[in-house]
Amino acid sequence: MQLIARELDKLVIAQTGLLAQRRLARGVKLNYSEATALITNVLQEMMRDGKHTASELMSIGKHILGRRHVLPGVLATLTVLQIEGTFTTGTHLVTVDQPISSEDGNIELAMYGSFLPSPSESLFPSYPESEYEPLKMPGAISPGDGKIELNPGRKRTQLRVTNKGDRPIQVGSHFHFIESNPELDFDRIKAYGYHLDIPAGTSTRFEPGVTKTVNLTQISGLKTIKGGSSIATGTIDLSHTNAVLQRIKEEGFRHTPEEVLIDIQKLEPFKMDRLSYALIYGPTVGLHSTRR
Repeated sequence: MQLIARELDKLVIAQTGLLAQRRLARGVKLNYSEATALITNVLQEMMRDGKHTASELMSIGKHILGRRHVLPGVLATLTVLQIEGTFTTGTHLVTVDQPISSEDGNIELAMYGSFLPSPSESLFPSYPESEYEPLKMPGAISPGDGKIELNPGRKRTQLRVTNKGDRPIQVGSHFHFIESNPELDFDRIKAYGYHLDIPAGTSTRFEPGVTKTVNLTQISGLKTIKGGSSIATGTIDLSHTNAVLQRIKEEGFRHTPEEVLIDIQKLEPFKMDRLSYALIYGPTVGLHSTRR
């Protein structure tokens, strides 16, 4: 046999699916991997039969297993299945949303192609609704009270920024702000050694012609800048300010000096509620979080 990688994957699914059918036949409730393999294998076999369209299989896939046939956590983790197969009309991707969408499913359909007897539904008593509570599901997060402070103990400043260009500009959380798009007009010298005081991995959008006030926080770590627009490359050193300002003018970056808007000592650090933090970065038990 000369099997490509995709065909070998389907053989593994078939083996796992048959194992799941045997376990189901003797009254064992399926876990995530078993339920996934069983539904996928049944749909693959139906594709091979050539008697159903892709849209029909999308519907069939939602009624193979019911909640009573799987462990409670499967309902929360098995939310979508995608199986690519060959039909008389060509190759199509079958997407099954919420494969476990009923209480009883169809046990005869679940045993399709196995030639095993369909087990009695009495072997699969339903779980009480309390077993499906969100906090009992795999990966459930129960955040504590209070907020998480980002970049604690660092110096901060605040600037007015105007987009003088004709299209929106986005600046990432850790981009050296002095080197941001030349069409952004602000006091670039005050931004030397600072980046946006926003959650890591996010960005701030500046619409054309709009002025926005942003908070910046001091860059930490080795304070060595590389890349960007190359107007402040190297280790951050305030003695280099005049040279940096000269490069800003030579490269045509907009720059408008301004007075400090507020007492920078009173600038509040950025804080996130614990649920938002956990959804982006994962749960933490720390009182605060720092970034690089």
